[in-house]
Formats: sequence, C-alpha cells, structure tokens
Amino acid sequence: MSDFAGMEDLLQDFLQEAHDLLSDVDNKLVDLEKMPDDRSLLNDIFRGFHTVKGGAGFLNANELVTLCHLTENLFDRLRNGEMELTPELMDIIMAATKGVRDMFGELGQGVQPRPAPDDVLAGLRGALDADAEAEAPAAATPAASEGVAGGPDWKALHGAVTGQSVAVSTEVIPKAETGASAAATPPPYGRRVTDKPGSPTPAGAGRRAEERGAARENTIRVDTARLDQVLNLSGEIGLMKNRLTSLRADILAGKTDSDTLHALDQAVSQLDLLVSDLQNSVMKTRMQPIGRLFQKYPRIARDLARQLGKDVDLVLAGEETEVDKTMIEDLADPLIHLIRNAVDHGVEGSDERLAAGKPTKSVVRLEARQEGDHIVLIIADDGRGMSAERIRAKAIEKGLISEEEANTLDERQSLHLIFLPGFSTKTQISDVSGRGVGMDVVKTNIQKLNGTVDIRSEPGKGSVFIISLPLTLAILPVLLVLLGDQPFALPLSLVREILPIEHGKLQEVGGKATLVVRGEILPVVSLAKLLGWPQDHPPEYGVLMQTAERSFILAVDNFAGRDDAVIKSLEDFRPRGVAGVTTLSNGQIVLILDMKELLSDLGQHLDVEPRGSSMRALEFG
Repeated sequence: MSDFAGMEDLLQDFLQEAHDLLSDVDNKLVDLEKMPDDRSLLNDIFRGFHTVKGGAGFLNANELVTLCHLTENLFDRLRNGEMELTPELMDIIMAATKGVRDMFGELGQGVQPRPAPDDVLAGLRGALDADAEAEAPAAATPAASEGVAGGPDWKALHGAVTGQSVAVSTEVIPKAETGASAAATPPPYGRRVTDKPGSPTPAGAGRRAEERGAARENTIRVDTARLDQVLNLSGEIGLMKNRLTSLRADILAGKTDSDTLHALDQAVSQLDLLVSDLQNSVMKTRMQPIGRLFQKYPRIARDLARQLGKDVDLVLAGEETEVDKTMIEDLADPLIHLIRNAVDHGVEGSDERLAAGKPTKSVVRLEARQEGDHIVLIIADDGRGMSAERIRAKAIEKGLISEEEANTLDERQSLHLIFLPGFSTKTQISDVSGRGVGMDVVKTNIQKLNGTVDIRSEPGKGSVFIISLPLTLAILPVLLVLLGDQPFALPLSLVREILPIEHGKLQEVGGKATLVVRGEILPVVSLAKLLGWPQDHPPEYGVLMQTAERSFILAVDNFAGRDDAVIKSLEDFRPRGVAGVTTLSNGQIVLILDMKELLSDLGQHLDVEPRGSSMRALEFG
C-alpha cells in the first residue's frame, strides 16, 4: 500500500513541479560553475532547494527534507560570501542534486525516500563543518512545518497550476525499482539497506531507470489560451450544426429553391473552415517547447566533460521551438547519444586543442528551428571532425562493407557508415562509448519518427549532425495505392516519384527483377508479394521509394491520389508492417503501411547501393 494514501494528487503535483524546478536548478548549476560569484544564480539555486524542501516537508518526506536542508545551508553560506565555490565543492553539490532526483524516483513509486548515500551526506556536512552542523537532522522537523503552514514555498511550488497554463507534467520522472515495502520508517543516517536480498538501492535503481529511459507520460501541459480557442471553435461548430439541421429540415419539407441551396453551400463551406481551424488548434495543444527537453542536457554534458577531463560548453538555441509532445519524448535518447558522442568522440582535450591552435574550451551547440512543415535539430561541435577515409577503412576492417563497396562511396556516404550496427572507431572500450552501439540506435529512432539524419564534417574543424522531422506525428501525408480495388496508404515522405512499369524493360539480376531509372539499377518489389496477396496480373505502376539509404521500386496496380491521414494506432492488435489506420472521406478504413518493417524480413536479400553511388546490380529476394 502506498505511503501516501489519500495524498496522491498532492504527491503528483509536488513531483511534476519539483522536477521542473530541479531541472532549472541543474542548468543554473552549470552556469554557476562558469560564474561562481554570481549572486543572482546563488540566490535562485538557494530558493530552488528551499522550495523543494518545503513541499517535501508537507509530504513528511524527511530524508528529502534533510538532503535539501543541508544543500540549502551550503548555498546560504555561498551567497553570503562565507564559503568559496571550488570544483570539489561543485562535485558535492552535483551529487546532492542527483540524490534529490533519485528520491523523486522513490516518491514516484508511492514510498518514502530512504537516506541519501553516505558519501553525499558526509560531503555536505564536511563542507559545512561537521561540528557546526551536527544538529542538521533535527532541522527536518521545523523545515517540514514550513510546508504544513502553507508558506510561500508550497505556494510557489504550485504556481504553475494556478497560473496561465494547465500545468500537467511533460517531463518523465524516473521510477526507482524499489518494492512497495520500502521504508515507511526510514533507516538511520549513514546506513544503506535493501528491501530483500538483491534489491537495488535507490541510487542504483535511479541509474537503471535513467539508462533504460522513462515510461511514456499520459499528461501534457497546455496553455489555457489554446484551450479557450478550442472551446470557442467547438461552440461555433455547434451553432453551425444547428444551422445545418434547420436547412436539412427545410430541404426535407420540399424547400429546394436557389436561396436554400445557396445557404446550404455556404453552411457546408463554413463548417469545413471551422473543422480545419479546430483540427489545427487541437494539433497545437500537442505542441510543446523543445526547451523542456533541452534543459536536461547542460548537466549531462557538464558531468561527462568533467569525467573525461575536458572543458566543454553546451550552447542551446531555439528552445522556444515547438514540437509534437510525443516526438519530444522519443527524441530524448537520440539527443543524449549525440551529445555524449560529441563530448567523448568529437571534441579534443585541452592540450590537443592548444596544439591545434584552438581555444581550450570547446563548444557543442544544440539548436532547434522550424523550416516549413519540418523541425530541424542541429548538434554541432568544433572538435576534431571525422575522416571519411578512416571511417571507410574501419568499416572494411570490421567486415561491415567490402573493399569494392568502399571504393564506390563518396564522402557523405562514407560518413553515414557510422550508423551501421557494430561500427566504432574507438580503440578502447569505456563506460562512455566505444562498444559499437549508439549511432545505429540514433538513426533507427529518428526513422521511427519519419525523420532523417545527415552528417557534415571536416577534419580539424568539427562535425554537424542534422535531424529533420515532420512537424507533427498526428497527421501524416500519404500516397494511396491500390491492389485491385483495395487501397493502402504509404507515407509520402518516402515517395520520390511515380512511374509506369514497362515489362519489356525489366531486367533480371541474380534471379530478381530490376529496372534501370536514369542509370540507377533498382530492385522491383511487389506490394502484393510483401503482403502475401494473390496477384492475378503483373502490376502496371511503380512507386520509386527511398527508405533510410535504400532505393527501390514498389510495384502496385494503380493509385487513388494523396491525402492527409489522421493516424489512429492499433493498440490491442497490430499486424506486422502496419503503422496504423486512417479513414478516407468516403468512410473507408485504410491501413497505413510501415515499409521499413515490411522490408526488414527481406533485408538480407535486398542488396541496395546507397543513393548517389555508381551504378551496380541490386538484388531483391
């Protein structure tokens, strides 16, 4: 049973607001490391821990109160000039914020947090002078009473709920892998316990939760102005429905004069505009500023750079750019991979940078911007760059491509070899990177969002990763193709062109059908064969498609036009190769095909040259 029975709503309010507050504190700590005498930052961080402490006291989370109280006292001394911020002290502070976040994970499981790790508490107390702070544990009770009294801390914590937005968390709080039997009566300071033999400690559970990625949230924060717009449009559509009902009654009564028909035409046109406006407004409620995702990365980059002995500044830009909320959640892991890769592989150490005539501090830039109906994310560094020749050589060495294949690749295609599973140029394996995993996962996850990732790099100057994503995943432009009379929807982003299949021009290569298109030999893939449907006659049309770095021609019977599909997922049962369903204007339900999944079983027989390379035979089986 939860330790917070009857307080679940308060607990969730606390977690969502305190988590945002702690993320802001994390970023301010990174800034403070660069400007240790900035009194404004010191005051902001002090207030952050004070506010979290007040809310924790209200929930009787005494161990969280204790940790926040010690950290708060430390910042009180720093802002009053009684202590000096050193790199060693900053490490202690960062460990304390990590401890607070781990405790959030336990609270999210509905159990009271256990004490912070010994070294964190000892570090804080040591920094404050153990004798002067010997009574710090006793301070938990008065700190708790501050929250109970309804002081400004608790009000500040819930400010976003009563302000200009409907405050519902868009950040995912890591769930610690602790059992329901976690300590209702916390153990004494300095002793770590487990629920059962082999059960993880909170810190270990927090690390594993962070590594495997958090569960998808079902809530979203929406500006009330956007909800007001949806409400107003709903009201106007209701009035238009009444108008159409009245016109329907007139027409059924035999009133079919030109004025009545003109009024009907106007009402239908007006309804069409209102529904389009409502659809756009509802889509906007799904949009969230990507800054809510970006705010966690400065701390990640800082910790990794310090671990590697590098001086790295992560610069953020375009934080106000809005992205579909579902997309934000799925972008978290790929961006972490790319930022860690930039800090570990991309930028050099201080000595190497000095020898190359560069500033000792390296810069990694994370930027977002909207370009038309796409969102572009840029991760750039001013590091050592990548050598296309070295990448080709490493791919040959690992047996990922043949020497003959390597000779056909241009520089761009060579750089894209880093996305192959098992590719790594790292000579030594560490806990940071070098295991040959990561970059292939990045590309796979981006492709799942119907996006693309490109690379630009110059040895000695740095590397740039460019991610392009559709503005929203809720509406998908599709091409409707036919097998007989049955339509299927293909994502339009994969379609390059439509062409007739002249059977006299089909060539057999390795026992497989191919077609030459502008000097490029492409495999011809039958959609009927992919779906296991009978084919009574040879297909007459082909769709030239580009999926990832592969080109092929999908053979179909005919076309039924293009449409903007509102995707509906199949929750309980999803056949392989089906991304979802949509409904056409005539009410017909159409399957949206997942071409990557349909082709995955055939991948080992589909030998497709990356686009732009020299012509060679391609096989499909």
